[in-house]
Amino acid sequence: MIFFRNPYLKEDKMTNSPLVENWNDLRKQIIRAQMSSVIILAVALFLAATGSFIEASAEVKAFAVAVVFSTGSLSLINQFAAIREGSAVITDLAGGTSATEKTLAGSKNFLRLTQIVMTVFAIVTFVLFVLAIY
Repeated sequence: MIFFRNPYLKEDKMTNSPLVENWNDLRKQIIRAQMSSVIILAVALFLAATGSFIEASAEVKAFAVAVVFSTGSLSLINQFAAIREGSAVITDLAGGTSATEKTLAGSKNFLRLTQIVMTVFAIVTFVLFVLAIY
């Protein structure tokens, strides 16, 4: 017995309009997930550029590295989750007929590229930060 029927579902499939809305929400989530990392990196860059780590103890440097690493890792995990969910939306939109649906369905390779580039940038940024403070 079904007590609640989702109005967006037709034959147990979500209609395309909510899928496009979901896609847009996931893109916003990717952008928002980067904000904490951007703030932490901006503070870390300022501290490194002003020489604040020159006289810092090994413990303070290790703490700074741990904060940058954990913040970046959590941000990447959030972004990967949003990309995975976005890929599912793209798969559902693959059979669409409108230009918007076709364009979004063609974005799957860009999502993969985004995931690769984010990973490379994260690794390079982390290594450069460690080199800058030690």
